[in-house]
Amino acid sequence: MNKRLQAIIKRSKYLEALIGGIPPEMLSFFLDKLQIEISELSGEVTHLKMGQDDEYMNFVTPLEGIEILEYYMAEMDQVPGHEQAQAMDNTTVIHYCNRGQAEIRVQDGRYAYMKPGEFCIEWHQQVGKQFNFYNESYGGLEIIMTLDGISDEDEALLRRFGIDLDLIQEAYDRNDDYFIGRCTDRFQAAFEVLAESIQDGRSEKSTYLISTLYVLNLIQTEAIPKLEQQFYLTKGQRKIVQEIHDRIVQNLAEDISMTELEASYPVSTVSLNKYFEIVYGSTVKRYMQNLRMQEAAKKLVTGTDSIADIALAVGYESQSKFGTVFKRKYGHTPLEYRRLYGGK
Repeated sequence: MNKRLQAIIKRSKYLEALIGGIPPEMLSFFLDKLQIEISELSGEVTHLKMGQDDEYMNFVTPLEGIEILEYYMAEMDQVPGHEQAQAMDNTTVIHYCNRGQAEIRVQDGRYAYMKPGEFCIEWHQQVGKQFNFYNESYGGLEIIMTLDGISDEDEALLRRFGIDLDLIQEAYDRNDDYFIGRCTDRFQAAFEVLAESIQDGRSEKSTYLISTLYVLNLIQTEAIPKLEQQFYLTKGQRKIVQEIHDRIVQNLAEDISMTELEASYPVSTVSLNKYFEIVYGSTVKRYMQNLRMQEAAKKLVTGTDSIADIALAVGYESQSKFGTVFKRKYGHTPLEYRRLYGGK
């Protein structure tokens, strides 16, 4: 590891600990992405430029024992070695998702899901977690608290600002489980302000600290619904979702009804849609319709098939109905869309 990279990493105790706890193949994946020559130390923020697709990692330490990681990464489905990564002792992570989607297989065999506008609190880090990033790219912000790294003096400072870590733990500690919830508008805005200030990188340390304290205060005081049960699936439920998804993708011309699906699985239509929406953010019908329209748009632009044939290829016997649904999504009839975008 070259000296410049070592100097950058040394700025973040969390980054040092993280590198020490991940397997060699995962470390190599990230080092291969890292563009050392244009990564920098800018004021209080450590900027790591990653990859070729505007990927990055930003680190800042607003208070000893509290670090913030703000990042955007592509090709996340290719990251190796998740299950071998070591957990860090006495470390709590508050994670906010603002781009992409993550599936996390936790120790008890269930699957947890994170989508934009959702956050989770992992009070005790777990080992052996496995990740699946459905959109391949993922972005978010993490507040990492190394609890034994916060001095008594700084803990007293937090209390003066109304932040009581013991109260937060009492509310959100799930005995090695995640707390997952959807942010209120105010909560989401607080995360975004913090993320944007770190991206900008020109603020004083006190600015990052104040923004972090505001987020912690909202975690402590906001009436955030305890909805973690809505963000988990069992292995069997996930298998059902995957089978339905694969059937849709492989048979776009087939008009798959919820009655058919309900007959195939020992659960109700309501439950099927609930499971599917947890993973893909949409009901089965909405997802199928969106996928069909995307495929139709692609065929209109790149192919020469007639509009009637394209309608049949994506499950519509009625060209008129196909045209209505297509225009609702894209604002143009299929013929207008082909004339506008075809051949480009």
